[in-house]
Amino acid sequence: MSEARLTVAVSNDFFKALNKLPEKSRGKVATFISKFRDNPRSPGLNYERIEGGKDGFIRSLRVDQEIRCIVRAPEEGNAYVLLWVDKHDDAYQWARRRTCHVNRVSGALQVVDVESAEAAVAEAPEPFIAAAHEPSATPPNNQAKSLFKGCDDDQLMLLGVPEALLPAVRAVNSDEALSRLIEWVPQSCVDGLILLADGRSIDEVIDELERKQPAAVDTSDVATALGTPESQAEFMVITDDDVLEAMLSAPMEQWRVFLHPSQRRLVERDWNGPVRVLGGAGTGKTVVAMHKARWLAAQLLEGNKPGKVLFTTFTRNLATDIRSNLTKICSPEELQRIEVQHLDGWVMQFLKGQGLPVRVFDENGRKACWDMAMAMEDTSLGLDRRFYEEEWKDVVLANSCRSLPEYIAARRIGRGTRISRQNRAQIWPVFDALRTEFRQRGLWEPEDAKQAATDLLLESSATPRYASIVVDEGQDFDPASFKLLRALVGDPHANDLFIVGDPHQRIYGKPVVLSRCGIEIRGRSRKLRINYRTTEETRAWATAVLHGLDFDDLDGGTDQTSDYRSLLHGDQPLIKGFDDPADEQAFLVETLKQIESDHNDLSSTCITGRTNKAVEKLAASLQSEGFKTRVINKDESDDPSDPALRLATMHRVKGLEFDQVFIPGLDEAQMPLLHELNQRPDQVSRELFEQQERSLLHVAATRAKKRVVISYSGKPSSLIG
Repeated sequence: MSEARLTVAVSNDFFKALNKLPEKSRGKVATFISKFRDNPRSPGLNYERIEGGKDGFIRSLRVDQEIRCIVRAPEEGNAYVLLWVDKHDDAYQWARRRTCHVNRVSGALQVVDVESAEAAVAEAPEPFIAAAHEPSATPPNNQAKSLFKGCDDDQLMLLGVPEALLPAVRAVNSDEALSRLIEWVPQSCVDGLILLADGRSIDEVIDELERKQPAAVDTSDVATALGTPESQAEFMVITDDDVLEAMLSAPMEQWRVFLHPSQRRLVERDWNGPVRVLGGAGTGKTVVAMHKARWLAAQLLEGNKPGKVLFTTFTRNLATDIRSNLTKICSPEELQRIEVQHLDGWVMQFLKGQGLPVRVFDENGRKACWDMAMAMEDTSLGLDRRFYEEEWKDVVLANSCRSLPEYIAARRIGRGTRISRQNRAQIWPVFDALRTEFRQRGLWEPEDAKQAATDLLLESSATPRYASIVVDEGQDFDPASFKLLRALVGDPHANDLFIVGDPHQRIYGKPVVLSRCGIEIRGRSRKLRINYRTTEETRAWATAVLHGLDFDDLDGGTDQTSDYRSLLHGDQPLIKGFDDPADEQAFLVETLKQIESDHNDLSSTCITGRTNKAVEKLAASLQSEGFKTRVINKDESDDPSDPALRLATMHRVKGLEFDQVFIPGLDEAQMPLLHELNQRPDQVSRELFEQQERSLLHVAATRAKKRVVISYSGKPSSLIG
């Protein structure tokens, strides 16, 4: 056997199992794997067959008296795969149920638990079959037809379905059955099954997922199988000891190493222009964006090309979190080529560098400017100050209006109060005076500052500031932001813009159309559909909060939620109502104490509030009950080593995740926030605000990995029924 040809791979599941072992055992496993890699055929490894196992290639290896590694070891050949690690009895139980084979159509290596998959489908409730007008139209035995009846076996296997699971997949006749099944199938086939169930044709799905059948597949060649994109989502080939050490020293970061095939295709690909990626909560958008930034930086280094990659996001706190996470997946050289910046912060630095007087806005300064400007108001129009404030933001700033003719020509989509051309002429003096007052004080609205920066960049003949730009939370960016990003990266070129977002999580601003900002994404739009964070029960509830609302796709179309699914299952969100706030508080305290006793601390539990005031009140009351609390404020990252209970506003938890999320105080005055709703000048504005409130609740609930607990006293919020 040639050592050069030896292949040792580790599965994603192995790392998950390793992370659950005590620290002392993890150290022994690491030492064992290093020795195993040196010589996997050493007689001292004590290979043992799995009695009653379904796969003769799966064996057990002794780590110590208690711990066993489960490995796929060939009778002949040089490819070894570490599949699982656990205590003796648990390891053997896991191994007995699994098979590990190469898919004869797709060529990918797949680990399958056939019994669990078949049981999941069998346990799903029978779908309701409505009575047909003609008796002959009812399926025999009142059974719904398979969701995949239009596909042959080889087509399903090309999508990643293992041959052994074809009967289970064929038995799926409802959305509920599919939801249960996808927990047990390889991740590589989940996207395809979801799309087929959503009504896409097999040819459309194969084309969208870019699945191509290999010319030939040798089902005995595990080493070649490990090189497929589908296998790379599940297995990591160990190339040297440094890689091994890095992986074993940070098992918690395995999600950053293993990318789902659909994610990997987005990351490791040269695109010939801007790319837009949509994805629901928990689908890994930010993970993909970070890996894309790392990949782009690596391409610059490998090609000895100049320039940097800008990674930008809407809020400062998310930029802080991203900067910290990139250090975990990038080399020092790659980090040197990535600049993480909150876009407003970048603009302010740039304008100051151009010699313009720029001061950060504060609410007192803004109010003073508005007070001066409103002196120019034409009171005969009968319009209140709130109308002027919204018209300024939604029309003047959104359309970059700098003169009366531009304002008269501007689109007023989404504005409920109709005004004539003459009215606009009467209104404009207020806005003209406001902008003048801002300039005299060195104050800039973010939209105006971005437009000024864009103009300066376009007037310059200098080389574009960045080779590529990655945008996270793109749904919250306004047109001025996207126009600036286009100017920063220059004329359209390969790998210029990579934009990820989820319009269902839009809690700031209004929809944008990328094509109107100089960003043409036709043919380069993709979607992430699999939720890896939130249980299906929580995902479904959080999505139901948005029922009846339309959401854009960032380019003039709509984005549906019907093709999103979660791989995880758990408890339904708990909703508790109380007559008295004291009873709600007692329930919260009791539940938190139970979690603390079960898990030793509350570091993975977060209490959210609609406002800063609500969070402050919650923190004070919980501290009085003896809880150690940590309030996660804006512009700062969380410290995972702190064992304290987390508290944060619903806006601040965006981009974070916790095992449990509590949303207390969800009464009719808190969501939609009543005092804010009542200040809206017209019905259209009120409807837009309520939609943002629903999105905010959706965001808060989908931060939970395991459980969501919602409570209120008195009358509940209309958002929860």
